[in-house]
Formats: sequence, C-alpha cells, structure tokens
Amino acid sequence: MAWGAGVPGCDNRPRGLMSQAPVPPAPGVDKSDWQATFNEYLLGGIAFLTLVLAVLAAIAYMLPGDYLQIPELQPSVRVAEQADFPVGASRVVTWGPRVVLVVHSAEREYAALQGTSPLDGCILDWDPVSLRVVSPCSFLVYDLHGNVVRGLTTIPLQRYAVFLRQGSVYVTAS
Repeated sequence: MAWGAGVPGCDNRPRGLMSQAPVPPAPGVDKSDWQATFNEYLLGGIAFLTLVLAVLAAIAYMLPGDYLQIPELQPSVRVAEQADFPVGASRVVTWGPRVVLVVHSAEREYAALQGTSPLDGCILDWDPVSLRVVSPCSFLVYDLHGNVVRGLTTIPLQRYAVFLRQGSVYVTAS
C-alpha cells in the first residue's frame, strides 16, 4: 500500500504537481476589481517622467539660440553702468585681442586708451591724484590723450571713442 493511501485529505501526487494546480478565486472576489500596487505606480511614474523630459528636450531643441557675437566684430563694448563708475575711477576691459583702459576723469567726461604699454606690454594703471596713466613695469607716464609725458618712448597710446547710451558707458573703435 502506498504511503498516505486511504488517509482522508492526503493526495498521492508528487509535490511539484500539487503547486501547479489552478487556484480558484476566492468567493465574492471579481477579477475586474483590479487595484494597482506600488510597482505599477512606480512604473507609471517613471514612464510619465520620461515622457515629460522628452517633451522638454524637444521644446529646448526647437527654441532659437542666442546670436553668435564675436567680440572682435562688435562695433562697441559695454564697460559699466554710469552709476557703478564713479568720477576718478578706471576700468580695464578686454575687447577681443584688445585691452582698453577706460577712465572717468570728470562728470560726464570719459577717456579710453590702449590698456597695455606699447613698449613692454604691461597693463597700464590710472593714477587719479596726478590724472595720469602709468606703466608700473617701465615707469612710462601718459596723459589722458595718450601722449607720452615721461619715459623712454615716443609712441603714444591708441585712443578709443566713448559714448553713453541708456545709462551705460560704451567704447567704440571709431
């Protein structure tokens, strides 16, 4: 006689086959009452986030970019706001390969000169006490018009035009 034969509630089928038997739904439960679990919400959220990011990337791609502005080709360069540029102050700005020293010498008077010494290439400084432009490397001294006042050179500094527009100070080559 086989083991468990005739014992009520005992099945003689091998154990692997018992687990493959279909499980009937519990009484009173309808299969159409499906409820999402955490995994379904997580998957839906990831799909939604991917869709939103793809739409944002497409919008960013289709927006026009900024115009290419090459400093060497611009007609002028903005130095500073008038309010941020007090009388007696100076600013050194780069404009492509050029270095320009801009000086606010008096009320509504500006001067723009070559910012490097033609003798040694040193960046020039503004001395507000003597109202002169000084080269700290070779002790050259220039006036506000770019003319040599003292030093071992006769090469004047290049001058640039300065204009005001909407409260800002600009330098132009002409």
